[in-house]
Amino acid sequence: MQFFVVLSAVLSVALSVQARGDAFVVNCAPLTIQRSDPIVSPGVASGHVHAVVGGNSFSRNMSEPDAALTSTKTTCDKKLDHSVYWIPQLYHQNLDSSFELVKLTGAAIYYMNRACNYTTDLYCDKSKTAMAPPDGLRMIAGTPSRRTYNSSEMSERAINYMCMNDDESHEVYGFPTTPCKLLRTQVFMPSCWDGVNLDSKDHKSHVSYPTGHYTGDFGGGVCPESHPVGIFSLFYEFFFDTSKYGTNDPNGNERLVWAMGDPTGHGLHGDFMMGWTDRQILQEVYDNCEAGNCPINDAGSSADEPPVQGPQTLLSPAVYEEDIGLDGNTIPTLPGNNPVTTGIQSVIRRSRLFI
Repeated sequence: MQFFVVLSAVLSVALSVQARGDAFVVNCAPLTIQRSDPIVSPGVASGHVHAVVGGNSFSRNMSEPDAALTSTKTTCDKKLDHSVYWIPQLYHQNLDSSFELVKLTGAAIYYMNRACNYTTDLYCDKSKTAMAPPDGLRMIAGTPSRRTYNSSEMSERAINYMCMNDDESHEVYGFPTTPCKLLRTQVFMPSCWDGVNLDSKDHKSHVSYPTGHYTGDFGGGVCPESHPVGIFSLFYEFFFDTSKYGTNDPNGNERLVWAMGDPTGHGLHGDFMMGWTDRQILQEVYDNCEAGNCPINDAGSSADEPPVQGPQTLLSPAVYEEDIGLDGNTIPTLPGNNPVTTGIQSVIRRSRLFI
């Protein structure tokens, strides 16, 4: 299948991810593209369009903790994983100010052993103390309203991009300004849990990034005392085909724009809803990873049943309040009537961005 051929090629450049510790990857085809976010906007249309991969239980109504487990199929290649992963949908703003949907080619979700349980001496010996995410866990990384980058903030360093071309690839914070054959969006999710809550009012407070000890950054280390339980580190890579677009100018007339009206790229965010059908097996096979070779690569593979590709192939048709550009046509405004904004104050006035 073309999707997996593309992924096998582009994932080879992710050596920095695989170089440290044991890891395995869940490769996913697109599931659906729609104005839904069951974590932030349960039961109603979300403020902007999202691109979703994973289990086919995805809908606007997923209030039950085990909602993801009700999936009967998944677009991912690990049959035990019915989790749902999503980020905002990417659009391109054209010279005439119209918008067109940028094609999502797939996603790769890395599961890594990076976080250590809290200890008073803040020492992380890289032993396998991280545990599988608890059943029912939901969390979000990133902030839709963000339009600037602060390198001193760990949560902002955890989100960036890889501009991929045949001859070279480079990593940037915010949208790249040079042409990219493939744009890889990268979100590193929090890997420390408070040990009690499966969600929180802001969908962030119950989880945290490590303190930075051991690796020196968001990617791993000792968990803080407030969130003492280390869980598997999840690293999202969503791939968009940007080969038809030229130089990207965030302040110009032709540019990439996230669905919530962000032309800077700093508003990228990721959502996770835990849905592994057997958490114990997930823990056991992960504990037996050897030098990056994890049993889940075989035991959890659904190679005999390749994931069905293409939005809406596994779902009953979503409710579309307006044209979101799925058919390749251009649309005059971003769905949800989100204006393109470069400043934080203009975004805050648009309260709909937070639903």
